[in-house]
Parts: sequence; structure tokens; C-alpha cells
Amino acid sequence: MRSTFFHNNNNTAGQEKCHGWSQAWRRKQELRSARISKPKILISIRVVAVHAETNDLAPSTRFSRATDIAASRRATTSTFAAAADPSSLAEPSLSFSHRPGLFDEAGRLMLKNLTRPELEEWCLGVGEPAKRAKQLYRWLYGTRKWIRNLDEADGDPQAFSAEFKSKVFSGASLEGGLQLQSVHTARDGTRKLVFALLGGEQGGRARGTHGTVETVLIPMTNRSGENLRYTACLSTQVGCAMNCQFCYTGRMGLLANLTTAQIVEQVVEARRYLAEQSVPIRIANIVFMGMGEPLHNYDSVMAAIEILATGLELSRNKIIVSTVGLLPEMRKFIAAGTAKLAVSLHATTDEVRDWIVPTNRRYPLDQLLGALRESFPYDKRKGDDFVVIEYVLLAGVNDTLEDAQRLLALTSDIYCLVNLIVFNPHEGTPFIRSADESVRVFRGVFLAADRPCTVRTSKGDDEMAACGQLGDVNLSARPAPMLKPPEALAARLAGTGAGTVARPLVMAGETDSGCCGEN
Repeated sequence: MRSTFFHNNNNTAGQEKCHGWSQAWRRKQELRSARISKPKILISIRVVAVHAETNDLAPSTRFSRATDIAASRRATTSTFAAAADPSSLAEPSLSFSHRPGLFDEAGRLMLKNLTRPELEEWCLGVGEPAKRAKQLYRWLYGTRKWIRNLDEADGDPQAFSAEFKSKVFSGASLEGGLQLQSVHTARDGTRKLVFALLGGEQGGRARGTHGTVETVLIPMTNRSGENLRYTACLSTQVGCAMNCQFCYTGRMGLLANLTTAQIVEQVVEARRYLAEQSVPIRIANIVFMGMGEPLHNYDSVMAAIEILATGLELSRNKIIVSTVGLLPEMRKFIAAGTAKLAVSLHATTDEVRDWIVPTNRRYPLDQLLGALRESFPYDKRKGDDFVVIEYVLLAGVNDTLEDAQRLLALTSDIYCLVNLIVFNPHEGTPFIRSADESVRVFRGVFLAADRPCTVRTSKGDDEMAACGQLGDVNLSARPAPMLKPPEALAARLAGTGAGTVARPLVMAGETDSGCCGEN
């Protein structure tokens, strides 16, 4: 009956009821459709708005379903294209993007700036497995590999695919930022490698800096005169901001920080050079005692140490970082425990150290030595976990018997090795080296107290390759100022004949302690 009623066209009442039911049914369907389609409309609007914002366009207020779909597809395509572009992945999304100097002047990520975990992160970001980082590390730093581009690995079973080469080529670089310019060999076999800078921090002081940086390979033997190897003395900056008065590098002022890649490349290029020259002597020790204050370029140096240890497979116990005593960075470095520490002390009173090591005005002796007592307490000494105290001997300035006794007292509760440095003269210096007898007396104070004390034999001074002689003051438009000595020292310094160049010191019977104390 109900079916007949609704389908009886001759029944007017039935027509009215049917018409009313149809309207209600259609309204219900419209509401249901609206509930389903509303999220889709919002999603479409959001996608188009984001896409328009990316392209600096105002989102349209009217668009058809076809326009929505097209816009969504374009936005999705753009997202996937960005994800496939290695250069876009080398941006702040990477956990290490805060480190300075990661990119070259062309905006490419310099892979030699990256530690192994960072390289793994980058590989994953460009769609490669993490194990690709290990393969790349072997080719960048492995013995007699040291490739400059991926094509050099062709023909080897462990070569790289064309797809991976494309990813590297599009947004990254294997360059180290240095080019070996010249090598100077001293009479004693010390080699000074001079590198030209090929670029540096993007947007930083090193960008566009054209100059040179120097690395020294110092031949070393053990106490028996055997086991010949090299200690590589690395630079971390072009020039130095510390203005130590006896140091030639300090006269330059700070011109630029080196990147991690440029620090690591010094060792890579040194190994290449020795291999090309068929020199069978290995690089066994690393000292950060060349141009610059390493802890003033903290992040780049710490990453470089990791690469030297894990990529170039150098023992952390054979890596020493020297600092004048930048306390915050020094504390961080000690806590990290990545390498050994040397502290350039050079004086036993604040009056003298304020003059020859101006950083002392900010971090005086009591603060510096207090930090060392906390970190290297003598009563808890163990093994080779000691700090090296470096002390350059300057005639009439800091080389008296009283200085030696004060230094012994100041370091009596610090587990340390005192390394006395023979001053190496350079043009324009007011200082001269201490007499042989003064050095022996100074050292004798420590030996009598049964405390370790070595003398760093001067090497490479005939080629300006010795400690304190690196750099080129002519690169600096405004050389750092020479400071006036304290009044109490002025007369004594004048009486030493300051300004003359003394003969090279020959310490008969001394061991060859190089840049890093006993090795």
C-alpha cells in the first residue's frame, strides 16, 4: 500500500508528501556530503596556501576541484624534489649545521668538514645507507688513497656508483680548502709545508681570505735514536689574536679561522707529499702548536681531532692541543677527553705574563693554575693522564733561578710535565734566547726535586720552521702591537742585549723532545 501510495501520480496528497520527503532526503544527503568533503576542502586550501607562500604568491579565494588537485600535486612534487636534492639537505635540518665553515664559497657542503657520525647523517639525508660514510672515509683518509674526487676510485671493487657521484656532485665537495704551494727543508730534516688557502668560512672572516698557512713535519726518534717518525705541527688559524710578544705568528693578528677540512687537509696533503717523494717516515704524532690558538677555533678543532683519530687512525694519546689558557674552552676540552692538553704558561708572575701573554689579563695565573689543579691533581696521578706545561725561556725575562723555583712551587700539586722551550728569534723581536747555562740551571731545579722536565730541541730554525717562527707578517695590514715591558723588567731586559740574534742553542746530552715533550 505504501509503495502504491507514493507512486500514485493521480493522488495529489501523495504527491505533496512525496515532494516533502524528497526535500528532506536531499537535505540529509547534502549535510552528509558536507561533513565528508569539508576536511578535503580544508586540506586543499592548506596545501595551496603553503605552496603559494613558498612561491611568494597570494592564495586564491576561488578555485575549482581541478585547481585544488593540480595545486596539491605541484606542492607534493616540489616537496619530493627538495628531498631528492642533496644541496637542500645540507641545510639547518642537519644536526651539525651550527658549525662554522661547513660550506665552500659555491655553497657546497665540504665533506671533509664532517666527522664519521655527521657523514653518516648526511648520507642518510641524501637517500644513501649509513655504511656509505665508512666507504667514503676509507677513500678520503685511507693509506695511499687520499682521493680528491670520486672518479679516482674507479676501477676498484669498492668504487662509487654513478648515482652516488651525482648526489655528491650536485651539492657537496671533497676539496680540503688548501693547496700545497711549497716545501722548505731545513738542515736537520725538518720540512715546512706552505699551503695556499682556497676558500674558507662562507660569510665569515675567512671567506675571500687569500694567504698562506704553514705546517711543519719534525723528524723524531726515541731516546736510543731509533724509530724515526714525524711529528706534524698543525695550524688552526691564519695568524693569531693572542698577541704573545715572543711569537712571530702573533705579530700577524687574527686574519681567519681555518675550517675543519683545512685543518685535516694539512695531514692528508703531508701524507700525499711524503708518499710522492718516497719518504718512508710515517706521521705518528700530531701537535696543535702551529699558527693560531686552537681553542679560539674550538668547534673546528674538536671535529678535526675526531677525523684525525677515526679517519686517519692516529692515536689520541699522540695528539696534543696547546692553549695559552682560554679557561671556558679549556675546561670543555678537558671534559671531552679527546686528546692531550698542553698549556703555554711562560711566566711565574702575573706582572710578566700580563706583558708577554696578554691573555693573562683576562685569565690570570691563579685562575689558570687552579683549573689545572682541579683537573690534574698530583695526588691522584695515574699513567700518562698529565698536562704539559710549556715554558719558553727568554733571557733576562723569565729564566732566573727564582723563576725556576716559583714554577716548581706553582706546579707542585699539578700532575704535569714541564717542557722548556728554546726561544727561536725572528726579525723585529726584542727578545733573545737564554744562555745554555741558564737553561741547565733552570732544568736542574726540577730534576733535583725529582719532577719531570724536558728541553724542546730547536728544529727547523734555519728555514723559519721552528716553534714561534711560523707565518707571514706581510699578510697583515695592521700587525699586532708590541707592548711595553713592566718597569721593573725594562732595565734588566736592556742589560741582556735584547734585539740581537743569539747563536743556536746546542744542548749536549739532551733528548729530542720535539713539539710535544717526551714521545
